[in-house]
Amino acid sequence: MNVPTSASAGSRPVADTACATTGSVDFGVDLAGGGWKFTTGDDTTWSDPSFADTTWRDWSVPDNWGDHPDLSGYDGYAWYRKTFTLPARPAGVTDSTIIAALGKIDDADQVFLNGSEIGHTGGFPPSFDSTWEVPREYYPADGLLRWGATNVLAVRIYDGTGGGGFYQGPVGLFSKARLRALAGVTGTAATRTQLAHACAVLSRQHRAVAAGDVRGYAATLASGFFHQGDTAERRITELRALLKKGRVTLTDSQAEVFVDARGRLVVDTIRTWTGLPTTRELLYLDPRKLVEIGDHARFFRDDYDSAAMGRRTQFNVYLPQNYTRTTAQRFPVVYLLNGFNGSNIEWEARDIDTVLDKLGVNAIVVFPDGDSGWYVDTSAGNFRSMIVKEIVPMVDRVYRTIPDREHRGISGVSMGGQGAFTLGLTNPDVFSSIASHMGALSLAPLVGTAEERAANAGLRPLTLVAGMSADALNRHRFYFDGGDSDEYRFGVAAQQMSTALAAKGVKHDYQLGAGRHDDAYWMPKLDRSFALHAEQFAAHPVR
Repeated sequence: MNVPTSASAGSRPVADTACATTGSVDFGVDLAGGGWKFTTGDDTTWSDPSFADTTWRDWSVPDNWGDHPDLSGYDGYAWYRKTFTLPARPAGVTDSTIIAALGKIDDADQVFLNGSEIGHTGGFPPSFDSTWEVPREYYPADGLLRWGATNVLAVRIYDGTGGGGFYQGPVGLFSKARLRALAGVTGTAATRTQLAHACAVLSRQHRAVAAGDVRGYAATLASGFFHQGDTAERRITELRALLKKGRVTLTDSQAEVFVDARGRLVVDTIRTWTGLPTTRELLYLDPRKLVEIGDHARFFRDDYDSAAMGRRTQFNVYLPQNYTRTTAQRFPVVYLLNGFNGSNIEWEARDIDTVLDKLGVNAIVVFPDGDSGWYVDTSAGNFRSMIVKEIVPMVDRVYRTIPDREHRGISGVSMGGQGAFTLGLTNPDVFSSIASHMGALSLAPLVGTAEERAANAGLRPLTLVAGMSADALNRHRFYFDGGDSDEYRFGVAAQQMSTALAAKGVKHDYQLGAGRHDDAYWMPKLDRSFALHAEQFAAHPVR
């Protein structure tokens, strides 16, 4: 999208709306519910709109394969097809403003609209990659939609670890305005003057970045700028790093402007920086000054270029309620590790920020992307190095932490509980408090080649504890739990851990309760694990 250059820095913006609209038309075709066709198996010809799917099973989405007896234990490929009619093109709607939202799919998908692929998420065998927690949003190319005619959506899915299917909506073709409404993001239409104001901010940013003018870009960020974890200083540092690699461009497409309840100008845009992934973002602008102020969010995804993983890596961050109210206070940090087939994004589905707010957690909480890597370094990924050598020092560098081991705790769930013990016990100068919810304390890391598994066999929490002295163990505080009906017998493992620690005179908080290996068992116990971390932090006050 071309951005007008008629409004220079510091000048009064003119009423030029070439770079934005008042917000897209509130339009949507809801494809959830019945009318779908479904079959197991895999054949790429099934993406063809002319394929006859009449013998397939009638189906509804969202769905869960576990609700169907013949699919409850099925791991493999399946296809969904939906034939539907779009209305005549509404006034103000262009193909480029339509987003195909497919909710959340377990585990990986590839999506075709009228025979053309519009997107994919996750990985199919032999490079299987579960992305069950990632919301799907795809952007059909111009001319692909058949307005006033029949369209066919075909979705190829692979499930590798239980569950399966479209387990959460929305599912359909929507304008961004409709998606915002579905997400509870509301506002009023921007005036022509406000549109021009927003265009002028975007224009200043685009021109400065293209010219390599770091000071010019910095002038577009408010002094209190804070957006998804980025301060103005961090954003400028990242821009300098990009410029060292060569010419950088910043583009915004499909930009839509509205005014939120606090009077801020909000730009809903598809933003691309050279060398970084394209993302849909909500940018927050000062309505009176030509600057971006940021969203001041307290729960968001952060990312960085990981040398350990050889790719750009994500993690989520929760900031306590006082973090954005002052710039003077520093906070302890808890690292919370996901379970098998999970990632940092799964915590968003659990609304973990709301949970932590209700618990009154007064610490920064960091959620690394542990995938299924068991928090060790193997050919499947250097997850141990990623966390200990990269994320921990980076978090201390860019967030207001108390950067010492006495104010750094680690927790985990299932595989993550195992990882909390192994990372905590083998890095006593990094972590002081260790918590495990229904952790795999009886298992060594189940990842990597046969040789790598053999090399990591000693990283079994029960084995580690057996080989450590009481003095070494007492450097840490411990909390762990397990369900008495845990399918993997991790409740038994927790009992064994309690016996092992008690035999060495190591104080610990242990809980065995009624429950299975699921969120219903462990999430109500977050108060116990965070209380343990809080006790550790409080025992080492800082001024």
